[in-house]
Amino acid sequence: MPVVDTEFLFALNPKDCKHQNAIRLLKEVSNLMVPDTAALEFQAVLRARGRNPSQVKMALLALYEVLKRNNVKEAKTLSLSLLAFQSEIEENYGLSYFDSLLAASALTLDRQVISDDYAFDKVPGLKRIPLSQK
Repeated sequence: MPVVDTEFLFALNPKDCKHQNAIRLLKEVSNLMVPDTAALEFQAVLRARGRNPSQVKMALLALYEVLKRNNVKEAKTLSLSLLAFQSEIEENYGLSYFDSLLAASALTLDRQVISDDYAFDKVPGLKRIPLSQK
């Protein structure tokens, strides 16, 4: 059950340039999971883009409905040990905070992440499944 990167969550928006890729993967890959760390980054990005709490709430509820309709499960991974693991990944492999947080979640779950971000390729034991077709 691969986990999805935050870019996958944004790609579920029909206006996103990677939307067709996300829809294709929803059909092709069974048992996708959204780790809580990806949901947290999704919310943080929306806030950083200037969305107010009501807009963020609406986006999160819309995302929830799309995931539910497509049988994509949420995975709870946040813990003190995961945060320590995130720090180790960030320090050892140079990933950003959220990329290392997502990598830690993926490694504790299925060891696979759906993403176009090559940063995940630096992490041993983590398989990256491209979001976009090349």
